Amino acid sequence: MENLQDNVKNILMVTAFPTYGAGSGVQVTALANSYLKEGKNVAIITANNRTDFDRIPGVKYHIVPFKSEEENPQIIEGQCDFNYLMFTTHTESTANFWDASLSQIREYEQAFRKAINEEVREFKPDIIHGQHNWISTSIATETGVPVVTTIHGTDLMGFERSKEELQKIRKALKTETDPEKIKKLKEEEEKYNFYIECSNRAAINARKIIVISEAQEEKFKKLFPLAANKVELIENGYDTSKFYVDKDVNKEDVIGSLVSQNTPDGKIDLDYDKLVVFVGKFADFKGIDVMLDAAKSYEENLSKQGEKVLTLVVGSGQLEDQLKEQAKELGLKNTHFVGRKNTDEVREIQNLADVSLIPSRNEPFGLVVIEGMACGHPVIGTNAGGIPGILNINKEDISDKSKTYVTPVGVLVPMDDSQALSDAVCDVLTGKDKFDKDFIVDYTKEHYSQEGITKKILGVFDEASKGSKKNSHSVER
Repeated sequence: MENLQDNVKNILMVTAFPTYGAGSGVQVTALANSYLKEGKNVAIITANNRTDFDRIPGVKYHIVPFKSEEENPQIIEGQCDFNYLMFTTHTESTANFWDASLSQIREYEQAFRKAINEEVREFKPDIIHGQHNWISTSIATETGVPVVTTIHGTDLMGFERSKEELQKIRKALKTETDPEKIKKLKEEEEKYNFYIECSNRAAINARKIIVISEAQEEKFKKLFPLAANKVELIENGYDTSKFYVDKDVNKEDVIGSLVSQNTPDGKIDLDYDKLVVFVGKFADFKGIDVMLDAAKSYEENLSKQGEKVLTLVVGSGQLEDQLKEQAKELGLKNTHFVGRKNTDEVREIQNLADVSLIPSRNEPFGLVVIEGMACGHPVIGTNAGGIPGILNINKEDISDKSKTYVTPVGVLVPMDDSQALSDAVCDVLTGKDKFDKDFIVDYTKEHYSQEGITKKILGVFDEASKGSKKNSHSVER
């Protein structure tokens, strides 16, 4: 058998999003770092609307340029005249696949095809690691280079939504008589057909498919049965050099430096007893609205017990104004929106937290779950998506989605149940539910360190590359 080091030397990562600001971007950066440590050459094709972002020394970056929504956007040569497209939202883009026109999608497709073909010729990858089963990965499978695709979850949601939208459009076409409206519907029909075709092509043509949770594996196999035999379950990992127990942090420096976006003076009262933290983008499936309702309840209940709880909401996104208005209407006095923070700032906040909340309606994996655990505290998450796979470490029966389950590393609560979430927070913060923080840290490092996860992925690359001719890189179109 060929040595893995010789068989797969050049890894080209293709992501339709920036390498920061969202879970998949963070994961791409962590993986690229770990590939370098394993002696690989790494190039990343990434969408972006600016060039001044953090880069890993030694990694080649190829930007697919888009137009920023900022007042004075950076002009990048060859940029698309719209922002990079998202499934939900991003900290620096509100553009999405659903509102994009057919002409924009064609421009988007050609921009990625140009970038991928250039890197296949110049970088000569032995493997392409595609992120999301979507347009850019479909294009990557045209090149003749073996493709391994990681499913992130929003791509599966996108595939399902495309099929639903297509049904609505075809139903509308049966009764529509206005020529202009028919033309628009036909363009929308072509767009959603294209999304579905790309997803199917990407799944069928990839050598291997990596899924990051058992729930995701089940869903992928149901949506793409012809590719079911290619699936490998490898959960996400976290960068142990970025998230760890830091005993030097203190609330005066860390919390004291934060600016509240929803108080008149921006100040945050440091006279608190317990700290609750949410970190994530402000998208509907993250369930932040449920968390705010829960905060109203647990703030009041714990106040009666003499405990003052501070809640920090870290992140940003399209729902920001709506969520801040909800917090205002609820009269939340100790819940503060503090904006998006970089990795080091998040780690410091996580190290001060007594508990992290993940109230998602559909969380494909939940990288922030293991990042919080790595910083030494339990996590309360919903019994949905990939979260149970992380928190239910003893693999107990948690099939009753209406119940709350306490595990050695956190608590699983029913989805969309603010009272259950509030009760769980109260039980954790009052010590009714007890946790061994050293155990949580050790367990997380043992099972989710990026180093261990990367070795598993490289094994998949090795398997996928077998049978491909060395340095044989064809380019179509």
